[in-house]
Amino acid sequence: MTAMPSLTLRQALLIVDAVNGMDSADRLANTRLLAREVEAVIALGAEAVWAEEGRALLDVIKAWTTCQRLAVITAAERFWACSEGGYEEGLRAVGLLPGSWVRG
Repeated sequence: MTAMPSLTLRQALLIVDAVNGMDSADRLANTRLLAREVEAVIALGAEAVWAEEGRALLDVIKAWTTCQRLAVITAAERFWACSEGGYEEGLRAVGLLPGSWVRG
């Protein structure tokens, strides 16, 4: 099992927004598109809000292995399928934030 990379709340929010915009059914292609989708989310938002944390996240994504990217994408997809709680609780429930637990 691949360890989930550690993210901040704002980075996790960028990830789930980016994954929500992905339309490829090809899981491997999605791992290659993740950084581009995060850049698109940053561009759509206020630069002052996302620029610093977003650029740091892009550097982190580039350092992740394909397995780590796939684990993050899978968790983000589970987040969107989850209908319980608020954003932070949902991000913890799918494993995108520290102190997380993952349902089987």
